[in-house]
Amino acid sequence: MKKTLENYREEIDIIDEDLLEVLAKRFAVVREVGKLKKEKNIQPLDEKRWKIVLERVKTKAKKHFLSEKFIEKIYEEIHQEALIIEKENE
Repeated sequence: MKKTLENYREEIDIIDEDLLEVLAKRFAVVREVGKLKKEKNIQPLDEKRWKIVLERVKTKAKKHFLSEKFIEKIYEEIHQEALIIEKENE
């Protein structure tokens, strides 16, 4: 059976929901990290860790045939939001 445009759109809607759930989980962990950093008096931004994360996701992006530049943009936004969340939990 050939898929229709509506079938593809429904599939995209499900994937979008999955993406949002994963982001929510990630930011829930970020909140806990923020609390722990506050307890340990650690600054929210760890440049070394950030560079490691960024390189890791860019390498994985290549394996999934995703643009490194695109993934870097997305992760820059995720990282900025994570820093805001961590600072809120200081």
